[in-house]
Amino acid sequence: MLLRCLILSVLAIVASSFVLPSNLDNCAPPNGTDHQMHWWQCSNGPVQFLNATPYDSTGTKYEYPIHLSKPIVVKTQINNPTNTYVKPNLRNTVNLWKYGGWSGCTWTSIPTLGLLKDLSACDHGVPCPVKPGNQELDVTIDFTQFEQIINLLKDNQPYQLEYMLHDNQSGDDSCMMVQAWAYLQ
Repeated sequence: MLLRCLILSVLAIVASSFVLPSNLDNCAPPNGTDHQMHWWQCSNGPVQFLNATPYDSTGTKYEYPIHLSKPIVVKTQINNPTNTYVKPNLRNTVNLWKYGGWSGCTWTSIPTLGLLKDLSACDHGVPCPVKPGNQELDVTIDFTQFEQIINLLKDNQPYQLEYMLHDNQSGDDSCMMVQAWAYLQ
């Protein structure tokens, strides 16, 4: 408990120094994020992402801009040519960036102090097992359990998210980078 309080205190200090300032007045929305989510694959596979579309927490209604204070279902179309990925071997790490601020119209990393690193992917939004084949994979991204990170973010802003998967058994890596306009309320 003491360690958690220390981490939250350090996170708050870092946030007040680096994360919260944002000046988007002179910055055009990056990559058209004011109208649609922008994504790309950031790894060589073997799993290939073919599409990614944001939905509300029920997975039934297209939703954009996204709402980071609620679970988001990202319907991805993937091609998994090789292995079946299962718990506890499938792990995920999420990195975040904000746009604009003191450094101008650029992406600036948001420190998460390891809270989003090496999590069980099957327990944090990936429906396991992930079997080989071409398929829709509905991945849930849920920051509500990480309120200390949500509290660092500003409403009505563009954010960049790197969603990395690693399978400890096969050594396979997969990565998707997403840029999206986000609300917190």
